[in-house]
Amino acid sequence: MPSEPKDEPKEVGGVNNAEALLHCDEVVDMLMLLDYEQRFCNKEMKPLPRTFFVYPAANTASQFKYFTQLVVWLLKKMKSKEEKSKEADWDEYDDPNTVITSMLVILKDIGIQVPPNVVPGKLKQGFGDGVCTVLHNILREVVRRNFEWGVPTYPDEGLADEAEVDSDAEIQSVGEDAMAGDGEEDDLMYQEEDYKKKTNEDSDDDHHQILEANVDPKEWLLEVERVAPKLKITIPNVSKEWRTHLAQTRGYKQVIETQFPAAKAQLEKLSKELTSALDKIRTKEAFINSQFDHRALDYKQQQEELTTVQTQYTELNEVVMNLQIEHKNVLEELEVVKTEMEERSTTVTDTAPIVKMKDAFKKLRSDTRQLEVRIGVVSHTLMQAKLRQRPQEGKKHGRYGGGPGADEEDHSDEDQS
Repeated sequence: MPSEPKDEPKEVGGVNNAEALLHCDEVVDMLMLLDYEQRFCNKEMKPLPRTFFVYPAANTASQFKYFTQLVVWLLKKMKSKEEKSKEADWDEYDDPNTVITSMLVILKDIGIQVPPNVVPGKLKQGFGDGVCTVLHNILREVVRRNFEWGVPTYPDEGLADEAEVDSDAEIQSVGEDAMAGDGEEDDLMYQEEDYKKKTNEDSDDDHHQILEANVDPKEWLLEVERVAPKLKITIPNVSKEWRTHLAQTRGYKQVIETQFPAAKAQLEKLSKELTSALDKIRTKEAFINSQFDHRALDYKQQQEELTTVQTQYTELNEVVMNLQIEHKNVLEELEVVKTEMEERSTTVTDTAPIVKMKDAFKKLRSDTRQLEVRIGVVSHTLMQAKLRQRPQEGKKHGRYGGGPGADEEDHSDEDQS
């Protein structure tokens, strides 16, 4: 018997998917037809039980890996050498979503129909109705392409021989074969039941009437002829039966008395040999137990350590899968950040805005210098205007009017101006 995988399927309580069970059973039959135990199975991929893909296993990661590797193997058997070189195997570290989407695309390209209710989320689990349906459709196509089915041939059977006619039989006699069979007995029984129902439906007055039989006399006669042989009891002639028994017992006694001594000696010799062999086996067994007891304990400890390590491996494998998904998301975010940094670096290294700012500063400085010159000119003109207005204001207020030296001061001021 082939050894089954370690990951036995766990039956979910209350769930019994008959269609998935039927598909998985047929999948295993078709795989055995393709001799997958010799061509596909190895130390890691063990032969399948008939409910492996129906219910979730203890390690869902290994179940999904088995499903993907089996699909790859079946696709390789379907395609030619050129198509095989184009297709690449899926890695166990690939994202399950990408694996499932590429699988569905390949199946669509090949022409294998996938039901619309089979979504990538169901296939990513590695078990269930969708997985069994996909494997069943692929295997049907593989079997159709790898096997040639001929037209069935039927043996040439001769015509049935006619029954022999007994010329000595009476004309009106009816044989047992022609008598009423089980079907006729059932018909008679139903007729009696119908008759009882009719009589029950009648009124109470009908019960007191005279009973009349409605059975055909010919049918009644046929029934009597059929049943009469069965009612006869045939007693064999046993007048000499005790004498034959007595002769048989005497013959058996003589055979026993002649054969028993030799057989007894042989049996005693055989019993002695067996007892000596059993004693030797017991001594050897005790010696082996005493010598290899510590090794048995070491083996048990190592077996327990192996189980713990396997459980840790399954847990860490799931953690690694989750971390790979997070790593992929972080890489996508990193690419987005890199693109933003590149755009910003291009804007930072561009010196055109700085040159424009320097030109603007130069223009501002020239404009401020011109404004300062104009302000100085305006302030100088204002001072001259104020200086010119002062002597005129003094004359108006009469500071120098009527005095003897008024004309001289006026002349002196005009000369100074």
